[in-house]
Amino acid sequence: MKRQLLQVAPVLLSAIFLAAGAVSANAQITDPIRAHIDHSFVAGEKTMPAGDYTFRMVQGSDLQVMQMTNEHTHTSAEFPVIPSQSDHTPKHSEVVFRRYGNTDFLYKVYEMGIQGGVRTIETSKQEKKFVSSGQQPTEHTEEQQ
Repeated sequence: MKRQLLQVAPVLLSAIFLAAGAVSANAQITDPIRAHIDHSFVAGEKTMPAGDYTFRMVQGSDLQVMQMTNEHTHTSAEFPVIPSQSDHTPKHSEVVFRRYGNTDFLYKVYEMGIQGGVRTIETSKQEKKFVSSGQQPTEHTEEQQ
């Protein structure tokens, strides 16, 4: 019996570590993220002013809807998201934008210390116009403290 347990133990440990790795690889945003955005930007179909924002996942949405609220004006927007994997582990929370000319579109949000975040899935009418005219976006990241 002891010998069988010793033979099975490495397999069980490997399975446990593999399962734990899969959970952390798919981790998404669980805590509110506070961000200072120093420029206006488009989220969904809304143009949001520069300011201090809180980003959080909407409860009961199965991590598929994010809400952001402007702390000063209490203006908010909700938008559908899907999981996104960063190529690095952020040292600070990050808000990523796609820029066409002078217009920024919210694209991704990552929580400090977690590679798994979210990205928007709906392209606004405004962004579709830029794309259809052949413009290519540049991405830029706003790191938060």
